Amino acid sequence: MRHFFKISSRFSYIWTELGYFVMSLLISRERILIDEVHGLKRLRALIDESTLEHPIREELLLCFLRARKFNVERAFKSLKNYLKMVKNYPELLANLSVSKLRPQLKEQLQIVYKSKDKLGRRIFIFRAGRWNPNKLSLDDIFRCNVFCLQQLASNFDAQINGIVAIVDLQNLSLNQARHFTPSYAKKIADLLTEAFPLSFQTIHIVNQNWIVDMLMSIIWPFLSAKIQKRVLYHGSCWASLHEYVDAADLPEDYGGFREQLDCFKLFEAVTNEETCNLFNLN
Repeated sequence: MRHFFKISSRFSYIWTELGYFVMSLLISRERILIDEVHGLKRLRALIDESTLEHPIREELLLCFLRARKFNVERAFKSLKNYLKMVKNYPELLANLSVSKLRPQLKEQLQIVYKSKDKLGRRIFIFRAGRWNPNKLSLDDIFRCNVFCLQQLASNFDAQINGIVAIVDLQNLSLNQARHFTPSYAKKIADLLTEAFPLSFQTIHIVNQNWIVDMLMSIIWPFLSAKIQKRVLYHGSCWASLHEYVDAADLPEDYGGFREQLDCFKLFEAVTNEETCNLFNLN
């Protein structure tokens, strides 16, 4: 009988804790909904008072609000920066889709996993070292990266928790590095800092060589102090990377247990019409 009461007490404890957990999720979601309603109202007011001309969907405004933790002023600043980039570089950011990027995506420099790191953040892998300048231009790479980020930005969890990026620089050469100009570095920095509705929580640099120091010296002045602190170097020490991203959530190339994805097939399987509409400002 004593054993029965111990088991009963244990189950009671588990159910109580589970109840608290579910309740905390509900309360958290309710707070988010309240923040969304108030944030949208204030953000719309700022837009109405400004000179912004694009018709902007409510869903996109929510992306900016969530990514900036419902700080309306920061969300508005990011939105203005993003619209400025779209205006200055329409060929790089507007109307991106699998059909328009098919040849570039087939090179599989980008990987987007559904898995998350130890803090619940989605993982974006950019295998820059695999880039062949004879096949793709830097603009091609930029468009593909933005397309992948648009896919991630359409996900509620990614909007709230942000993402982590793994930049693989294996086999990076001077032939590739010579294409990397300060103007291109600034485009990347603008995207990383305050011009896209995603928060880049950590940027893991792996398989780097001496050329990386030269490239980082170009882009570093354009990065905000916050982003600079979030750049981590691991070389080929997978134990170091696994302190942040579990091996179970990584492909074998990075000391993980997942099979390598055919990312192009994954993209083709995704119905991205909704994502395209979300970022379509026409």
